[in-house]
Amino acid sequence: MKKCNLRWFSPQKIKRQLAFVLAICLVCIVPVTTYAQILKISMKRTNVSIQNVIRELEQKSGYTFFYNDNQVKLTKKVSVDVTDAPIENVLDQIFNNSGYTYKIIDNQIVVSAIKAEIPKTSSLQQQKSVRITGQVKDTTGEPIIGASVVEKGSASNGTITDVGGNFKLTVSGNEIQITYIGYIPQTVKIHPGVTDYSITMKEDTKTLDEVVVVGYGTQKKVNLTGSVASVSTDEIKDRVQTNVLSAVQGTVPGVTVISRPGQTPSINFRGRGNLGTSSPLYVIDGAIADATFFSNLDPNSIESISFLKDAASSAIYGSRAAYGVVLVTTKQGKSDKMNVSYSGYVGLSNPTYKPEYVNSTQYAELYNEALYNYNPKGGKYQGYTEEEIGYFRDGSKPDLYPNTDWNDLVLDKNVLTTQHSLDFSGGTDKIRYFIGLGYVYKDNMIPGQDSQRYNLNTNLSSDITKWLTVKAGVKYIRNDSDRDCGAPSLASFSMVPVTFVAKQSNGDWGTVNGGQTATSNFITGNPLRALSKKDWSKSKSENTMYDLGFDIKPVKGLIISGQGVFKGYEYKSKSYTALQPNAINYFSGEEIAGTGVTKNKMSMDWQSTNTMLYTATARYDWSNDKHAVGALVGTSYEHYKYERLAGSREEFPSDALTDMEAGSTSGAGYTNGAGSSEYKMLSYFARVNYTLMDRYLFEVNMRADASSRFHKDHRWGYFPSFSAGWRMSEESFMKDIEWINNLKIRASYGTLGNINNVGNYDYFQNYSSGNHYNFSDSPVIGIGESKPANETLGWEKVALTDIGLDFDIFNGLLGVTADYYIKNTSDILLGYNVPTETGITAAPSQNIGKVKNTGFELALNHRNKIGAVNYSIGANIATNKNKITNLGGSDNIIQTSSYIVKYILKKGESIGSFYGFKTDGLYTQADIDAGHYYILSGVVPNAGDIKFVPQRDIEYKQEITDEDRTILGKDVPDFTYGVNLSLQYKGFEFSMFGQGISGTKVAFDVYGVHPFYHGQDSPRKYHLKRWTEENPNPHAAYPRIYSASSVHTTYNRNFSDYHLFDSDYFRFKTLSLGYTVPSATVKNWGLQSLKVYVTGENLFTVRADKKMEDFDPETAGGVIYTLGTKSVAFGVNISF
Repeated sequence: MKKCNLRWFSPQKIKRQLAFVLAICLVCIVPVTTYAQILKISMKRTNVSIQNVIRELEQKSGYTFFYNDNQVKLTKKVSVDVTDAPIENVLDQIFNNSGYTYKIIDNQIVVSAIKAEIPKTSSLQQQKSVRITGQVKDTTGEPIIGASVVEKGSASNGTITDVGGNFKLTVSGNEIQITYIGYIPQTVKIHPGVTDYSITMKEDTKTLDEVVVVGYGTQKKVNLTGSVASVSTDEIKDRVQTNVLSAVQGTVPGVTVISRPGQTPSINFRGRGNLGTSSPLYVIDGAIADATFFSNLDPNSIESISFLKDAASSAIYGSRAAYGVVLVTTKQGKSDKMNVSYSGYVGLSNPTYKPEYVNSTQYAELYNEALYNYNPKGGKYQGYTEEEIGYFRDGSKPDLYPNTDWNDLVLDKNVLTTQHSLDFSGGTDKIRYFIGLGYVYKDNMIPGQDSQRYNLNTNLSSDITKWLTVKAGVKYIRNDSDRDCGAPSLASFSMVPVTFVAKQSNGDWGTVNGGQTATSNFITGNPLRALSKKDWSKSKSENTMYDLGFDIKPVKGLIISGQGVFKGYEYKSKSYTALQPNAINYFSGEEIAGTGVTKNKMSMDWQSTNTMLYTATARYDWSNDKHAVGALVGTSYEHYKYERLAGSREEFPSDALTDMEAGSTSGAGYTNGAGSSEYKMLSYFARVNYTLMDRYLFEVNMRADASSRFHKDHRWGYFPSFSAGWRMSEESFMKDIEWINNLKIRASYGTLGNINNVGNYDYFQNYSSGNHYNFSDSPVIGIGESKPANETLGWEKVALTDIGLDFDIFNGLLGVTADYYIKNTSDILLGYNVPTETGITAAPSQNIGKVKNTGFELALNHRNKIGAVNYSIGANIATNKNKITNLGGSDNIIQTSSYIVKYILKKGESIGSFYGFKTDGLYTQADIDAGHYYILSGVVPNAGDIKFVPQRDIEYKQEITDEDRTILGKDVPDFTYGVNLSLQYKGFEFSMFGQGISGTKVAFDVYGVHPFYHGQDSPRKYHLKRWTEENPNPHAAYPRIYSASSVHTTYNRNFSDYHLFDSDYFRFKTLSLGYTVPSATVKNWGLQSLKVYVTGENLFTVRADKKMEDFDPETAGGVIYTLGTKSVAFGVNISF
């Protein structure tokens, strides 16, 4: 059967792929100016030490100087005067008559003493020289480039390691010394007969402090007093994920990423703190963004991601940070020669799980059983005869009795995903740049649908003077989605039974179901017929961010910064429903009325948002041997605007006309609509840090926000925080405990605000049209109040307490971070009831709700080496207990998700709690005969029906009512966890990342759970494990099956824990195997580095559910519209 012609291997798509690859090739062959050609130095210094000149040269040039400070003393005073001169001119001036010389190797400069002429001695006096080789690596097995290798006792005999960490040196002594910045110096003995040495250097944790990004600045990790976690691109580089949020899932304790199939991932910090939206704040390179912008960034352009989890670290963002902050730093240029890097992969995906339906034979037998259980007097073949079941079984009459598998007919077996990134970075002593290009192409499981994404990220910084730096950036993200045919829903796979003929053998679309003419809803719902339609849709979204900023350094320690950001979003969509003829009755050959599309229709939608953000800060840092003080003050202003325009028309003269203007300007299909809104926010903020003797740490934050969403009398919100830390490892009584590198206790408390759930005009009185008034005994349409004003509407507030512990031992062998938190959310917006007599249709909101979250977070990291194998293991776990503490005096709020799935908001219970009837298996015939049953909705149960358990003290045969409903479980996890493993061996690298949750349930809409819900829907395979008279299992997966019209069907469909499914799982998110080609080899190919790898995503899942077993445990429940995917990809990383 012919499917849609839009396939990933179609000529059009191949052309697009080849065009992109060709573009990459063209860029790569453009001549690149070398660093040595573009670097010019200007400097005028008088009577300064050589050491000071070297430090300045390192900052300006990007070169790194290497020398043995025991043998090279650079205290001599020199004078320098050059303008736009090569660096060699400067070096010649400072080392003239100094007794030292230099050698430039790539971007490294080695300084050594000039050899003195050694008097000749007799051969008996000369020591024998030995030529040795070796490699210097760190504890992870990575080569250390530029390490200094010097013969001990010789001032001039030395070298440095190359890009592979290798060195060669002729020595006559017994020892060599290896040094490198940030590592503990190491002395190696030279043994007779041994000429090759493998040397592993350990990090000096006292001098190499990790720096993490925090609000409006950076801090050393050891000095943090708040709860901050960071993820670098190295940690997610092997994820085959085009969405950044999905890529970080499970990597940070306390940060729960919910990655539902087919949906944009969502995230929450430390549990649900709100009855509405509780999304965090996203900040990208200092600019406020949103989840969509963040998710669609090219992962290869990201340098690091910081997660601010407590009030101390988040309070600097005030009202935006109630539910955490995600800080993103994209890659920046460096003063170095141009570096060009490419990374890309091509992968194939297929479903992790897909709903498994019974075959047509099983369907007919189940359908007969359902009718018999409803009406036993009618016999056991009320739906299908034995002969008809035989036709289903042997397939001898496919035009009448088919065995239709919609999964096989409609879904693609493997779909293509490919991602490409091309980056350019470099700079001079004054200008630095980074340019990142990205492209993503994704097919859909349903043919004829695909999406493409284009990324551009540029960052530029320029030192205009020694005290002024100007920075600019442009980020552009474009998403295109196309569909060139109909769009069958996965839900229709269930609603159109397997006994329906997809296409007749004569070429007509199917009109037969189980030997008879099908109902029109089956004919029109035919997924394969829907796929063949000439419908189409196109959508395009563009996210842009332009930022311009500056740093002024008027005096030492003071930096004055300013930034202006424009962030835009534009969305355009256009869809068309084509004409479709009526289906032809297979038996009569006549058209079946109502089975076609008689009016074509086109719809358009345009949306636009523009945000202007201005920020100004002043930061001052001062320190001496004992004290360190940092202070920050700042202000920001934001102005947001939103516009929308939409419309539709019908009755186009031809399907070939694609302009809206061609449609009819009358009739019900002629619609239009528009809307707009805006808000403003003004903020002031400040932060003070104080450190005493590198062991006592204090920080105070304060932010004040004013929002136009509130009345002028309640517009301002004030959000302070305080935190402190004690680095016990720096105390004198712990100095002798060498195996403890860092031990810190910290605590914080602060308040934050939230306006995510406040509309732009909620405090205003709302009016709407359509109200009817009686004038002269005639109804007249007018305008009336739909929502009263609420000028007292205020900020939702979050008070967060955090106690944490950080320690590192055995020089990085084990690192631990632990946190316990209490998060209280108050003044949550809840609607209150208004008497219907007032005519108010929208419930006004009040700040009355309260929610409490408590939890514990633990992260462990271990790194070591066994022989030639370097490995690292990381694990994290986070618990959370959520509880509603106040609903403002309201009764329990029962919410119906869809059809019968019910939730409840109840004091003392968790948000996301399911509400329904408890059960105790199924009734047995002995229960019924003994009268040990309860009545529900007037129905006396049969054997095999669900045994509902009353929560009140009632007698058998009495009625169970809604008062017997209770909490059944929840859809939020008790704890989340993640595990990662990395192994490196001689260029080979294996990594594994797994993630899981525990304590959750999921519920599906009725036709996803109950067979024959609409009358003839296809049952799932798990219904084969039902209760039957032949197998009267009181704990069967499903109760006795009845036809849709039976009162027992209604009885069993009452929402209960019998229809909840365990959604706990552990999933191997990533399995990756890669190989890095030796540097000596790739240099011969004109490359700096080359890595090839294969990665599997979501390949294996361990799940708790043993009942249904054919749904992805990460699904949101309800109706399954999209399938989860697993994939295998082949990729390459190249650096030029």
